[in-house]
Amino acid sequence: MAFLWIFALAIVAVATEKPQAPGPVDGCEDPPTTPKPKEHGIVTDVNSCKKAILTVRGRPVPALCEVSCPPPRKNYSLPKGTVCLKFSKEPFLQERKETSRNKPPFTCMVGFCNNGECIPAKIPHKVPCTVPRDRRDWRE
Repeated sequence: MAFLWIFALAIVAVATEKPQAPGPVDGCEDPPTTPKPKEHGIVTDVNSCKKAILTVRGRPVPALCEVSCPPPRKNYSLPKGTVCLKFSKEPFLQERKETSRNKPPFTCMVGFCNNGECIPAKIPHKVPCTVPRDRRDWRE
């Protein structure tokens, strides 16, 4: 008799349970997106103008030959002949293992600014470069 009561309570519990919408089937949901790796760092000056840079031996070098400024200021191009770098995702060839804690450097092609574009040098010159963090430059 006790078994019948337990069985009856179990049936009532199942019958009164609210139906739930089925969840996604394993493997059918969207895969998590990973952020795209940065190809240059951004330096924002006191006028809120933004310049893209890469670093070579710890020194900043322009990655794009245009500086973008918010209105009412205008965007402007860097002077013709300014040294710039074109980013490449391939790691720089190293003869020995990098022992520092920094990420291994990428390869950049040296170029020169011309009408707001970084034009690679006629004789290709590859240098090791790194992508710096975005920062603010409070100097005027």
